[in-house]
Amino acid sequence: MAALNAPTQHGGIVVPLDMFRVSHLAALASEVLVGKARNILDAKMVLTRHPSSQIVLITLVGSVIGDEPVTFWRENADLAVAMSQVLRTQCFLYYAKTAPANERREGFVVAQQGRPLAADDASADSQPASGEGHWPVSKLCEQLRIDMADLASGFEGGPSIEVSLVEPQVDDQAALMTLAGQQPEGGEAPADGAPAEEGGEDKPKPPPKPTVEADLKRRAKQKEDEAAALRERKEQVQAGIAFAIDDLGIVVVPPAELGEPDVLAPFVLSEIEGDLPAGLPSNEAEALQGKRCDIAVAVDFLSELFIGNAPLSRPQFEEGATAAKIGGKDVRTMEVLAPRLGYGTLVSTGKAPHVFVSRKPELPMPEKLITELLDK
Repeated sequence: MAALNAPTQHGGIVVPLDMFRVSHLAALASEVLVGKARNILDAKMVLTRHPSSQIVLITLVGSVIGDEPVTFWRENADLAVAMSQVLRTQCFLYYAKTAPANERREGFVVAQQGRPLAADDASADSQPASGEGHWPVSKLCEQLRIDMADLASGFEGGPSIEVSLVEPQVDDQAALMTLAGQQPEGGEAPADGAPAEEGGEDKPKPPPKPTVEADLKRRAKQKEDEAAALRERKEQVQAGIAFAIDDLGIVVVPPAELGEPDVLAPFVLSEIEGDLPAGLPSNEAEALQGKRCDIAVAVDFLSELFIGNAPLSRPQFEEGATAAKIGGKDVRTMEVLAPRLGYGTLVSTGKAPHVFVSRKPELPMPEKLITELLDK
């Protein structure tokens, strides 16, 4: 249970509990902050698993944070990008200030494999005059099935470890076992130089440090595993594609998300030449030669899409979107950029799910597919 006196201002990085190396995460955080001339002499990284789920909160403590945690995490969102280089899954850097109400602010940045994928930010003065407020971290908590109070308390009551940023040396295997709620192998080893307990075993030697050759082999194996996982994911998507054909070509609805551009990109073609993308009916290929292949994808967060060089925010959408009617629904549309997929149209009823179509607004839209996605 979260503490009653949980702070009203907090931030950190949320990741699934996985096979990551705590020492690498701490070393990356140290490198980023030192590169900005930040004082990390007393800084520590604290990793705490949620008491009842497999989610880990990574926070920093020490004078490096300053008096405004929200300011620190907003200004150092590149910490998530750096750490995502050694994580297999997406990570979410967030910040939240819940009081006073007129200063409330929430935001997050999503990163994976060393790249920012999306971001969202909202403050009290950016909320609509009427209707439900837009609070990104609160929405994120709903999706993760945790309470905002859990984040504010630092997942109080869950297993936790800490490591210095100045000397990020930690037994990675023991750290992960602790976060998983398991006793490190062999239990607590006696202190250096102390005799082992009667009937017990001597303290095991620490594992050897990885060599350059071993690290290259590890990276090659990791790439092979990622390629195999991508192939498997593409096969899953190709087995369940809905589509519609119109005068411009074919529009497909892959069971995937915008955060999977490698999976979606094969279905975005300005002109079909030869065979259709895998998963589409080959008997339609001849009739579709020279036409378009597009996608329609449900979108949970406006910030998954970009306008200019920045993630789309709700105020930007409300100001710049155009009223339209699609499939009998009153919607608003806007030209946007989907990272690594190209320009297209965002269609929204004002609440999630929204829909991205890889056709610009002036082109005909697959109305039936869009309304089906909006109703999900």
